[in-house]
Amino acid sequence: MSIPNFKTNHDWEAFASIFDSRWHCKKALLDRIKDDLYPGCSWENLQPKTLQVINDIVQSMVYDTESDFLLNRPEYKRYDDIFISQRTFKEDVTEALLEANQKFWNSPEKPFDLPEGDQ
Repeated sequence: MSIPNFKTNHDWEAFASIFDSRWHCKKALLDRIKDDLYPGCSWENLQPKTLQVINDIVQSMVYDTESDFLLNRPEYKRYDDIFISQRTFKEDVTEALLEANQKFWNSPEKPFDLPEGDQ
C-alpha cells in the first residue's frame, strides 16, 4: 500500500495522525524489547543486525498477540485480512511449486524436451 494523493489538507492531517499513533505504539514496543534484552543500552550503541532482531521479535510478538486476541474474541474477527506467517507462506509456496513441478516434469506427457544442459 502506498501513501495516497490527498485531496485536502484535512485528509493529510487525518493520515498523519493515524501514522503518528501507530509510530508511537511501534516505538514503545521496540523500546520495551530493547530495554528487556539490553537494559541501559541506547539505540545508537546497537549493531544493525541487533536492530533487525529487535524489530523481528516485535513483529512476531505483534502477529502472535493479534492472532491470540482475535482467536479469543470472535466479535473482532475480520474477513478482509489473512494472517499467514512468512515462514509458513514460503514453505507452502515452495511445497506447491515442487509438487507442481514434479507432477509436470514426471508426467509421461511432457509437452517438450529440454536441451541437455537445461535439465
